Amino acid sequence: MLSQIDRFADAVQDLARSTGKPLEEVRAAALLSPAYEVLYDFDTGLWQEGPDFFASLIDLDA
Repeated sequence: MLSQIDRFADAVQDLARSTGKPLEEVRAAALLSPAYEVLYDFDTGLWQEGPDFFASLIDLDA
């Protein structure tokens, strides 16, 4: 079973790969995104979502 950190890391890597943007740029955007905020919000259960969910919350244009 993947942890929330693993799911988030997978999302960052998948997004970098699919956009062709540097991993460091995607990681920085991810840390400022709503995805990072919900990562540890155990009350909502959003941490159970897969990498695609987290990737959808990362705005690379911010």
